[in-house]
Amino acid sequence: MSTHLWKGGNGLFLRLRPAKFCVNISNRLFVSKRFADTLNLPNTSFELWGAGKREEDVQKVCGFSELYTWQRTQEQEKDFCLHDGPPYANGDPHVGHALNKILKDIINRYKLLQGHRIHYKPGWDCHGLPIELKALSQNKDDFRTLSPLDIRKKARRFAEKAIGRQMQAFKRWGVMADWTDGCYYTFDKDYEASQMKVFHQMYQKGYIYRDLKPVNWSPSSRTALAEAELEYNPSHVSPSIYVKFPISKLPPQKLSSYSANLYAPIWTTTPWTIPANEAICYIAAREYSIVQCTKTGDRYILAAERVNDIAQILETTLETVVTFSGSDLEGAVCSHPISQKTVPLLPASHVKMTMGTGLVHTAPAHGPEDYGIGVQFNLPLHCTVDEDGVFSSEVGPELAGKNVLTEANDIVIEMLRANGSLLLRSDYEHSYPYDWRTKQPIIIRPSKQWFINTGAIRERAMQCLQSVTMQPSHALNSMRVQLDGRTFWCISRQRVWGVPIPVFYNKTTDEPFITSESLNHVTNLMKKHGSECWWTLPIEELLPAEVLAKSGYSAEDFVKGEDILDIWFDSGSSWAHVLKDTGQQADLYLEGEDQYGAWFQTSLLTSVAVNDRAPYKNVIGHGFALDGEGRKMSKSLGNVIDPDVIVSGGKNKKKDPVYGADVLRWRLAESSWLTRVHISPDHFAMTNQNLLKLRNTIRYFLGNLYDFDPSSDLQPHADLCPIDQYMLHLLHIYGSKVTAAYEGYEFGEVMAKVTELVHGKISSFYLDTMKDRLYSEVCDSVERRSCQTVLHHMLEVIGRSVAPILPHLAEEAFIHRKDAVSVFKTGWFSCEPTWHQPELAEVFNSLGKIRESFLTVIHAPRSREYDVTISTSDTRLLGYLKGLQEDTTSCTSHLSELMMASFTTVAMEAERSPTEGRIVIDSSVGVISSDGVTSDAQYSLLIQPASCPQCQRCRKHTAKTPNQPCSRCLDAMSGGWE
Repeated sequence: MSTHLWKGGNGLFLRLRPAKFCVNISNRLFVSKRFADTLNLPNTSFELWGAGKREEDVQKVCGFSELYTWQRTQEQEKDFCLHDGPPYANGDPHVGHALNKILKDIINRYKLLQGHRIHYKPGWDCHGLPIELKALSQNKDDFRTLSPLDIRKKARRFAEKAIGRQMQAFKRWGVMADWTDGCYYTFDKDYEASQMKVFHQMYQKGYIYRDLKPVNWSPSSRTALAEAELEYNPSHVSPSIYVKFPISKLPPQKLSSYSANLYAPIWTTTPWTIPANEAICYIAAREYSIVQCTKTGDRYILAAERVNDIAQILETTLETVVTFSGSDLEGAVCSHPISQKTVPLLPASHVKMTMGTGLVHTAPAHGPEDYGIGVQFNLPLHCTVDEDGVFSSEVGPELAGKNVLTEANDIVIEMLRANGSLLLRSDYEHSYPYDWRTKQPIIIRPSKQWFINTGAIRERAMQCLQSVTMQPSHALNSMRVQLDGRTFWCISRQRVWGVPIPVFYNKTTDEPFITSESLNHVTNLMKKHGSECWWTLPIEELLPAEVLAKSGYSAEDFVKGEDILDIWFDSGSSWAHVLKDTGQQADLYLEGEDQYGAWFQTSLLTSVAVNDRAPYKNVIGHGFALDGEGRKMSKSLGNVIDPDVIVSGGKNKKKDPVYGADVLRWRLAESSWLTRVHISPDHFAMTNQNLLKLRNTIRYFLGNLYDFDPSSDLQPHADLCPIDQYMLHLLHIYGSKVTAAYEGYEFGEVMAKVTELVHGKISSFYLDTMKDRLYSEVCDSVERRSCQTVLHHMLEVIGRSVAPILPHLAEEAFIHRKDAVSVFKTGWFSCEPTWHQPELAEVFNSLGKIRESFLTVIHAPRSREYDVTISTSDTRLLGYLKGLQEDTTSCTSHLSELMMASFTTVAMEAERSPTEGRIVIDSSVGVISSDGVTSDAQYSLLIQPASCPQCQRCRKHTAKTPNQPCSRCLDAMSGGWE
């Protein structure tokens, strides 16, 4: 006979191949076999170790790569569409990718098991400056020296390589998709053509226009930026200055007598914008004061509530001369401190009283609120700063040619100091916007750009959000706040790696030429050639005569535009291409919480503009991954977690062992992913231990089901042993809670319930309790089949319930079944209503506490060395006990099995004779009466050393004579023969 040892959850087990044995029927004595060889020991090839290679084998055997395509061919009553927000194709896969893709895959796999047909097309955002900059940095190329086509070729190659690396990781993580033909890329010509159609429709409706406005501008990138393309440096240091503007005119009513030697002081952290000042703003409803400086004799107009603070800042004493309403300043005028122009004082609502003087420097060319005031009061708007952030000659010889961020500030400050207008200069550390690609500060400058009038779409977008379900709870408000603050969206960028804005400009007037005919023509060209045609085709083909027929112009009169579309328009219009066959609306969008002002919002705006509805029915925003101490991951801190190292191990396998994809998936699923995801090497080590415990339990199921055929051996529920029925009751409750958790996207709750059931009830209670029956009874006995029936149901329910999160483990478990079919092709689990037995659960809840009292007093693994007597006069508790044991004393009853003692006795009165070795316990346990009231039932335990010799086969002390099997084992070995 061949034997093999393997380690299970309850110790070392001996696996044997079946062999014949001889029995002397006359004296029932075994002569040729060891007793161990007659036990029904576990037998399975399901392994415990070797996660990495095993998972890759499982993916091949179970057809991970074909599953998505297979399910798309199935007839299903329900469809589920999760629209994948495209990750950026500019780097290696990181833990943020893992969190996002795995969460989506869990949802898709659960929906598939629930009978949905899944629509999920992974995508990549392939255009934009980050890709362009990284592509050029590889050979340190200067974009100014390369042709647009050269830049585009380099950028495309870079993006394609990044896509390949990311896709390989997504596959290894077990993400279900058609990775061959079912992905979308924003640089595909069909995608670009769909994007052009959205642009066309929005332009026709008047939502897209060209204007001169101040925009976020990156001198380091030489392009306009959207708010979503900014990051804020909290440690940026700016020169802070207080400047006094001489009052040249006061309203003739109350204040004219105070005009002598009077100034309007302002505060700014951008001295270079002083030459562009066109007004000073105040709040009409607040009080202002004219104060006199005791040091200089100058008089200043200040907000009354800022007087004391300004006195401290200027280190002087300010005496109030008169206090008045801000509205009294209407009509006041200042002289500009370094130019000949006059500057009006204007009422505004954006003035804040928490800092500064209560009077705000206003340069319409360099601030959105300033621009609004300029529009309201028809102030001049001049662009005096070029694409590199350098002043033009219009500002005068001192500043012409100076960079506004590195040179102009100091020059302006010296000009103000020289003419006595500077009150104070200091350094000011604050949060300042930077270009998130180049990590350099930006400026705000006026530029002719293309915009979407979000103000015209916003109200309808807000209404459409009412029909969208959003998680977490604050998501809807976050979306509204960011949407409410967006009056326009600058969609033009001054680069070449992207989709061109299909507009032509008159060489003489600079007026844009854009018509339905020209848009349709360019769209068709892009569908045929891709956006590359904008740079490869001559203008005569881009703007042919038939398109210009009604205009009276020829192609020679125009130049093609050099701007490309913002990549947020690229990705924000993805619904038009990806969701064509789902009515251009998805069931779910799921991305990081930073997308409330980005992809969630741009998708909403474009969809509402074109389709008058949101492109999604549900939106979930997940948090970001942080290290174990709650810090953002960064290379400088050395706290970056590489998902590839978690899955495949590092160079030093002792330091960075191979955990496999399921450990990565488990950890990310169980985290509080709606808020912040804390991960560290210790987290993954603990998750790996939990996974090994679950694997070992499943291994135990499989090992004990090697001879179980569900088609013939499955026992009716009514014939199951009471403890087996109790376990199915627990399984029924578990199934309900797990399903509800999946429906609510509470994946952490799923894993908590799995751990609670497997560790708290199955491993520590059930498997230990019924091991004797499972190993020692006749292999096809009703008692053993009853237990196997429960193990079969547990494998079914637990295996399917963890499948969305742990697909490799679930599929591997199904491979080891005789009827091995992919779990994802066979549906969700089913718990029979008859399993739900709360009355039986009450019995086992009470008796389980008595069992704990017994096992706590003795050393639990030695429970078979004892007999126990349970005494109670409580009729309800006595009924519980009698329900599991009809005879007064038994070694084979359900109660004896529960207690795990050799013999169990049920009595009404406790025996208290002081015999040596006896232990007496008096306690109480809650029992529920027929009217549902819980009361305490008193009981006693009499624990004493076993009275019978030990059976050499089952190890219980139930043999009649030493060195011989007990009666039950003799029956099992003889097959019941007499």
